[in-house]
Parts: sequence; C-alpha cells; structure tokens
Amino acid sequence: MATITVLFLSCRGQKSRQPDIRLLEETLMHLCQPGFEGREAGSRQDSILALSIARRMEEYGFEPIFEEGPLHRFRVRDMESYNVVMILRGAENAGSVMIGAHYDHLGMGGQGSGSLRPDTLAIHPGADDNASGVAAAMETARLLAGRAGRGKMGKDIIFAAFGAEEKGTLGSAKLADTLAKLELLPSLMINLDMVGRLRDSVLQVSGTGTFEQADSLLTACLDGSMPLVLKTSPGGYGPSDHSVFYRHRVPVLFFSTDAHTDYHTPFDTPDKINFQGLEHIVSYAVSVAGAVAREGFDPVYRETAQPESSMERAAFKVSLGVIPDFTYEGEGFCAGTIIKGRPSDKAGMQDGDVVIQINDRPVKDINEYMDILGELEKGQRIRIIVRRNDALHHLVVQL
Repeated sequence: MATITVLFLSCRGQKSRQPDIRLLEETLMHLCQPGFEGREAGSRQDSILALSIARRMEEYGFEPIFEEGPLHRFRVRDMESYNVVMILRGAENAGSVMIGAHYDHLGMGGQGSGSLRPDTLAIHPGADDNASGVAAAMETARLLAGRAGRGKMGKDIIFAAFGAEEKGTLGSAKLADTLAKLELLPSLMINLDMVGRLRDSVLQVSGTGTFEQADSLLTACLDGSMPLVLKTSPGGYGPSDHSVFYRHRVPVLFFSTDAHTDYHTPFDTPDKINFQGLEHIVSYAVSVAGAVAREGFDPVYRETAQPESSMERAAFKVSLGVIPDFTYEGEGFCAGTIIKGRPSDKAGMQDGDVVIQINDRPVKDINEYMDILGELEKGQRIRIIVRRNDALHHLVVQL
C-alpha cells in the first residue's frame, strides 16, 4: 500500500507543462516528407533522417550515450542503418528509463518489403507506423527534460529511435546487445509503436506482467485530465522493439493504438493522425516515465508466457513455435527463442539452434525457411537438422 501511495503522489505531481501539439505535427510531417521516400532502413536518406532526429534531441538537452556520437551504426548482412541513442543524466548509478520508437518504414514498398500492397510501388509514408511513435517519444523526452531542469530526475532518461525495425527489429536488437555488454540496460523500456490512431479513447498497453506493481503504476498515473481507456495485457513479447529488451530481462511497457486497414500500405498518411489523441498519449507516457524516473521506484522483472511467433501465426498453417534471431548473419535459419510447449520445444530444439535442413531441403537463410514453412501442413512429422555448438542434431518435429 505504501508503494502505491508513493506512485500516486509521484504521478499527481506531474501536471505542469503540457505536450505541444504543434511540435508533434511538425515532427510527424518531417518524418513523412516525400524526400525521405518512406524511410526504408539502409536507404541513402537513412543517415540524414537519423541525424535530424539527433539534432533535435540535442536541442532538448540530450547528449550522446556513446563516445562515437548520437548515431549508433550497425550492419546486418549487406544493410547498414542507425539507432539514435541519447541520454539525459539523472542521479548517478540510479538506473534509467528508456523511451523508444522505431523511425524506419517500408520505403517504396514492393515485393518482399512487407507491404500489404506488394504490387504497388509508391511511397509508404508510415505516418502511424511509426512517425507517430517517434513524434510521441521525442515530445515525451522533451517534457521530461524540462522537469529534470527544475529538479534532477532520480534516473537517467534514455531516448532511442531505432532503425530497421521493419526488417526484423534489427536496430533494437543490436542496441540491446551493446547496452548489455556495457551493463547499461535500462530499468524500464517504454516502446511507442503506432500511437497515432486513437479510437474511442482506447490505448493498448502491453507488458503489465513484466514487472511488479505495473498495474498500480499505470492506474495511479491515469488522472481525469487524460481521456484514455486502458486495455492492458501482461505479455512482454511481441512484434516490436520492446520484445528484444524483454529477452534481456528488462521490464517493458508497449503503448499502441492498434492496427488498421491502412497498415503497411501507401495510405498510412498524416491526414489520418489523431493529433489530439497523440497529445493525450504523450501526457500519459510522461506521467508514467516520470514516476519511474523518480527515486524510490525500481521495476522488478517478472517472466511472462511467450506467445507463438506472430510472423508464423499470421502467414502459415503451422507453427514450430520459434522466435527468429533476426541479427543472425550466417548460413541457415537461427532460432533465437524456442517457445515452451510448442512443437520445436517438444522436439528438443534449443535457443540459438541453427536450422540447416528441413526434410530433404537445405535451409540457406530465413527466407528459404519461410518458404518451406509455408508448404507444411498441420499434423505432419518433419525431420530437421540443426547445428548446435558445431555439432549436428537430427530432430523429428510433430506439427
């Protein structure tokens, strides 16, 4: 009860300085401008876009977290992209809160891009996915910096704009690995992905089961000035950047206003953004992040159930129950996480196994794995050869 009271008082004291809807509109329109051609990771505009985000965050008082500067460059196979990673210092050794959103989208679309209109070559603006999240994350960070100026935050605030999310959460995976090696993983990661289409005031918040007293925190920070209705779920996994941090045992919260018929099409345009709703979501994100950033509340990690891979569930008749390791660059298909109780787990597959053959067909990469998976039927028994620590293992999987 005492902790809940502290949370309530922390959130109640955070009403000053409201979000600037003009800045939200300006940021979103900047990200969606035709010159960026849909913000595809690895494109010629990628570094220019990342640098423009970094410069604005510098104006808000954030500084690079890494010595090489605000752009965290990474390469996966033949693609090079960036994370923008900056920090607002709080109390020393008190932990940090990360506010994150991916800035990339699908570029011009086309076959293999992820577009739901693959036969249409046109700019995919990605106003909701995820210019809305970047605009919200930047405005949340700006407001938190203003509060820190009036009294230093207990924890650091880390701002992260991730590259290559649409290619498989590549940027956030590289950043999480880097921060883990440096022992700089955040105390809490708040992910804003598709928050621009608030309907009926419903804000979806996932991750309530990933740390103790998450529900109390969310309830305490929602006051009458925020016309939001929360729809919560406990899971920490999912097809966005928070999932890779959760795999590193970081508590997470995932804010979203859910998918719509314009998702991954050229019709996800700025004119369909609910900016007033976005303003309310920013107010709420500031309240939640600010409460955690104050000294006295440290999220305690909890494990939640792993769902089957959404990629497999959406596209195929069968699922092995594997979350791919999208950062893997070698030959074969690397299983990043094996979901307990699913066919792969029952067959004896382990995290990090590299699938090199299914039945009589070699698996050269993730694309070939997906092609084979699409041809399988429920009830089949298949033979899989995996490479594990330089040894080959022959497994039988019942689908």
